Amino acid sequence: MASDPVSAAGHDRLATIDLSVYGMDAVLKSAYRFTGRCFVHLQRSGENTVELRMRPKRIEEDPDSAVRDFLNDLLEQRLRSMVAAETTSMRDLIMAHALSRTALIRPDLETAEPTRDLQNDSTSDRVRAPAP
Repeated sequence: MASDPVSAAGHDRLATIDLSVYGMDAVLKSAYRFTGRCFVHLQRSGENTVELRMRPKRIEEDPDSAVRDFLNDLLEQRLRSMVAAETTSMRDLIMAHALSRTALIRPDLETAEPTRDLQNDSTSDRVRAPAP
């Protein structure tokens, strides 16, 4: 098993992040999310790696917990970007339908009277009350 990805430097915690696994976008999103809680510094340490240096803003916060929370958030950000990439075409279709004036699925539903029963193709003059 690989060694612990987190090391200590005084009150700071260091971690090397593999960009081929997470990507720079995910690193930046997680870093931004933690700026309210920690001082965050990112620095390239290789072609595909970034060194993360974090220090909690509050003395009472555990720096080990903060950096490990960051690493979990980093994974979440990467997975969110993967899901977004996989669902782009569906989101685009939904947005196009929502913003268009053309019915894409059942045009008859777009112009039907609310009291018309399209299943039985009958109309009703009023909404029926449920049976007692």
